[in-house]
Parts: sequence; structure tokens; C-alpha cells
Amino acid sequence: MNNQEIQSLLLKYHNGDCTQEEIAKIHLWYDKLNEESLLTLDANEREQTEDRILGNIRTEINEEKLYQKILVKKWWRSGTTYASAAAVIIAIGCWVFLGKASSREVISQEKILVQAPAGQLITRVNNSDSTQKIRLEDGSTVTLSPRSRIMYPRTFAKDQRDVQLVGNAFFEITKNPDKPFFVYSGKLITRVLGTSFRIKTNAKDQALEVEVVTGKVSVFENNDSFAENTASPHSNGVILTPNQRVTYFPESRHLMTGLVVEPVKANVATDDLRPVFNNIGMGKIVEALHESYGIEIVFANDRIAECTFTGDMTDLSLYEKLDLICGSVGADYEVKGTRILINGRGCD
Repeated sequence: MNNQEIQSLLLKYHNGDCTQEEIAKIHLWYDKLNEESLLTLDANEREQTEDRILGNIRTEINEEKLYQKILVKKWWRSGTTYASAAAVIIAIGCWVFLGKASSREVISQEKILVQAPAGQLITRVNNSDSTQKIRLEDGSTVTLSPRSRIMYPRTFAKDQRDVQLVGNAFFEITKNPDKPFFVYSGKLITRVLGTSFRIKTNAKDQALEVEVVTGKVSVFENNDSFAENTASPHSNGVILTPNQRVTYFPESRHLMTGLVVEPVKANVATDDLRPVFNNIGMGKIVEALHESYGIEIVFANDRIAECTFTGDMTDLSLYEKLDLICGSVGADYEVKGTRILINGRGCD
């Protein structure tokens, strides 16, 4: 059996899903593994080996699971064959170390793409239930979500800034046109100069999502993460602007662009007109909304721009504003990719 088959069988053993034939395979494998070493130990040496294995496991598990290991220990000394007991201990150890790894994403499973001198590569893991804010040496900040991990050099290289992410994080990048910022996450690379954006990984299907809050980013496939026969000579990628997002499905290598669920003002220095309007043209309102949110809003019928709006939009979100102004002129709107299309007959 190869390592992958052994690992799979041990996990099934722990979960109680092994057939008698599979259990026999585990015992046979362990017998062969130890036929020239462990099985030659006398009773005292076997007991010392057993205590050392259990001691290592004890440091990795909580009291409840430790109780299960103590039962195994008693069972071992009650006369069960050494090979069978050893198989159980290895199955437990496999679950302790591999099971813990499967409960969270582990960056060691990925190729390390961030380069740094020896001892200068920093790894931060958020094992807490709340976000953690990390300040990088260039002044950029990363808000790391629970069960996420990031790697970065203590000091960035002269020509670019590289970090590697597993999980979810929100980035606020200090602008530096001479040193672009790269985030390696799974099979995607996000390149920015100075902006704020969010990267998320869907735990269910491993789809990656990048959302831009301010600035502009380019998102493209990382060809180094593919086997040579599947890599494309040209990276599959998109350009994102404020309130746009892209979802990448690694299985199909498909990039789907759209708008974020709740758009926020991308240009805080502007105000999309005063909150209360009196007979303001739709064309001017849409132009101001585009300036504030960075989202392209177009009319399906140019006559809609001639309509006027009177009303109060104080403290409303973008979509609430659109609901209000479109409803007042008998129009409606729909999201088309990264744009918003306003439909209606228009006004004379």
C-alpha cells in the first residue's frame, strides 16, 4: 500500500468504517513495518515504547480523548496482540495529527511562493474566534479571519511585496507604484498598487472570491499552481474596480464577475448629491451615484434620463436608493455582471 492508501485506511479505522478485510490489511502492514524492529523488543521495551507514543498523543488531545487512549492502553496490556494494539495507536495518532489538519486549512499543503531570507519568513495563524489585525512593514494592514493563515517576509523585497494567504482576510494596502503588492491564494494571484479588498475561500467547494472596496486590482490564475500539462500559456484573469467581485471555481477554472452584495461608497470625498431631492433629473442622479460607488449605471432607454425625482434618500444603501428613484418613475433595475441596467419607458 502507498502512503495515501495507508492514510485513508487509518482514518476509516478511526471512524469505525473499516471492513474486516481492511482491518486485516492494517495489521499486516504494521506487522511488515515492524518485523525487524519493534517485534524484537522485550516486554519492558515494548511498554516503554507504548508509554512514549501515548505520551506524545496526550500532549495533542483534550482530556476526553485522552480517556479513550487510556482505555486502549489497558486493552493492550490485557492480552491483545502487539500488532493489533499498535495499529489502533497509529490510527489514533493519524487522526490526531491529520484530523486536526483537516479541521482547518494548512499552508504546508501548498507550494510556498513567498521568498524570504532564512529566518525572515513570518507565518501568522488565527486560531481564535475573532479577527486579528496584522501590520506589515510597509504600513499595510491585514485583518485575518478565524481559521486563516498568512505568510509574509519580515521585510519586503525591493521590487515587489508578496504574501500568501490560506482562508479569508481583508487587506488595506499602502500605495506604492514602484512596489506592487501580490497576494497568492490557492490558484489565484491578486495584484494591487494601493487599495482595500477582501479575499475569501468557500470551505465547501474551495471557490475563491475577491471583492474590491477601493482602488483597482487585477486577479489572475497562478500557472505555477497547475501541473505543466494543464497550465495555460496565458493566465486567465480580470480587472476589478470598487464594489466589483470575482468568484473563481478551481475545478472548471472559470472566473465569474459581479457586484458585491452591499456596495459601499468608494469615494468618501464625494457625496452623491444632497439627501433630499426636488425635481432632480435621473441622469444627474445616476452620474453622482457612479462617482460615489464606482459602479457603472446605464439606461436601457435614454428617455429615462429625462425623468425627474423628488424624495429623501437619507441613510439609504445604493440598492435602496435605486428602488426609490426607479419606483417613482415607473422603472426598474437589474444587475448585469458588473453593471446596473435601468429599464423603463422613460419620460417625455
